Amino acid sequence: MDIKAILSKPGFDPEYYVSNLSSQDGEDMLLETKQNVQILADETAQALKKNVYKNYSQFIETAKEISVLEGEMYQLSHMLTEQKSLMSSMMEMSLISDKAIVDEPEEEKEQENPEEDSRRNLAFLLEKVEGCSSVTEVPGRQLIHNGELIELDSETFTCSHPVHAFLLNDSLMIASLLPHRRGPVRFKFQVLYELDSLAVVNVRDVDTVKNAFKILKFPESRIYQTDSTKSKRQWLDILEDSKKKKAARDKQKKEAALRLSEQQAAQSADDNEPATPFEDEEISVIQQQDEMESSVLNTDWIQELPEDLDMCIAQRDFEGAVDRVERVNEFLKDCPRTPALKEFKARIDHRIKQLTEGLMSELQVTPERSLRGGPRAARRAVAQLIRLGKSAQACELFLNNRSAIIKYNIRQLKFEGSTTLYIKRLCTGFFSSLSETGREFMKAFPQNYGCYSAIVVWSHRELKIFVEMFKRQVFGGKSNLSTIAECVSLARQHCQELHSIGLDLSFTLDVFINDDINRVIQETKDQLIEAIKFRAGDDLWRPMNHLSKAACNRFIEEMCAIGFNHLSNFVYGK
Repeated sequence: MDIKAILSKPGFDPEYYVSNLSSQDGEDMLLETKQNVQILADETAQALKKNVYKNYSQFIETAKEISVLEGEMYQLSHMLTEQKSLMSSMMEMSLISDKAIVDEPEEEKEQENPEEDSRRNLAFLLEKVEGCSSVTEVPGRQLIHNGELIELDSETFTCSHPVHAFLLNDSLMIASLLPHRRGPVRFKFQVLYELDSLAVVNVRDVDTVKNAFKILKFPESRIYQTDSTKSKRQWLDILEDSKKKKAARDKQKKEAALRLSEQQAAQSADDNEPATPFEDEEISVIQQQDEMESSVLNTDWIQELPEDLDMCIAQRDFEGAVDRVERVNEFLKDCPRTPALKEFKARIDHRIKQLTEGLMSELQVTPERSLRGGPRAARRAVAQLIRLGKSAQACELFLNNRSAIIKYNIRQLKFEGSTTLYIKRLCTGFFSSLSETGREFMKAFPQNYGCYSAIVVWSHRELKIFVEMFKRQVFGGKSNLSTIAECVSLARQHCQELHSIGLDLSFTLDVFINDDINRVIQETKDQLIEAIKFRAGDDLWRPMNHLSKAACNRFIEEMCAIGFNHLSNFVYGK
């Protein structure tokens, strides 16, 4: 019976099958059965691999659906928590109705001078947090609450590092602690989350994880731990309250803009009263600015732009993100700098910073990143950084990436005993990588002529590193003069190949190795002189008989060819 059919039976018992097989069959039959099982296992593995490749797109779609489902579950949990807190607050209001009456005068007292509070809060941020100047430039932004938190690892739930959280009226800023820092600046800006794009989820107390809550910002999530249950509840309540207030403010702004546009339309239709030219011009300018701001910020794709940028960055669709950034910059180029527009621009600038960091991470060299992609793999990220106006950073990261690739390729070379063979492989690998880098650099930075000096400096630095390795192998060993001459000739020939990309480093190579060449020639000369002296001292200096005049003349000619021109004076008996 076919072994595949046996193993595919619904009620197959492996232990019974093995015991029955070992008790009835002999050694040859067992070996044959083992071989058949191995063949069947290989065929099954191959079929499984083909199915994986065949259904790869379905796997990707399934993973995306699972991710979306996970986000929806988080949102559902968030909504349930929100309803629970709402019901609790309603019960408290029904039982203790005087709580709102007691708190009302305090709220009025806090709102007596909001501008002064805003200035004081922003000054506090600038004084305490390094790198947050762009955060404080947004008009109307206020500090609501702040406190110490501990960030936990989302996988192991272990303590990662302490942070300080600053809750603003429209965003949540996280700053890392600067250890051993003296003076007022104690924190460094880490990340800024928009309140309307994050969700706050309560984390149940389990084992060592207590008093924690989760911040969800697609596609990542972070867990923070407070020092007490009271502090955790305070953070959750203030975050939810701030999110609701921001949503209400945004709704009011949209309604006010809509009412303003309707009033302006009605006023322009009904107002027939003549006005002075100056008043008419001033009114028309104000109306144009208001209409422009209202039409700009109420455009559908403008309102959805921050979320679209977040989605593109999460999906690593860098080209799409840069296209949107260029489109919005062109769209807002002629718009007046109103407070609402400044606030929107600050949100976009925050996304541009995240986009730039993502593109720069594509070019950064890390131990876990493969270096086999070559320069073409980096050209995509470089092109997007140039479009964002980050040519200098793109140039530096591109060349650093190429340095790591050259270092990796040289490290793969193995010395197999022959110095000439190793140097030939070393020169081929290094100078071909240098030529390839030059060609790819000119393709990646076609119009950025200011960056061309960087590749010259980089090539000089890489050549210096190459020469150090070259010297160690050629001049540091016991190679003879002919081997050294052959290796130097190989290096010079390969260096001339750089002329194809407009780069001449031959003179630099000569400067780096001339001292060693002169030293080797001098040492070889001294060794030859010592050897000649030694042999001359041991020679008996007996006359040599060439038996014939022709043989004697031939010997004299051979000596003249190597520089002994006066041997004829020592010939006698012709």
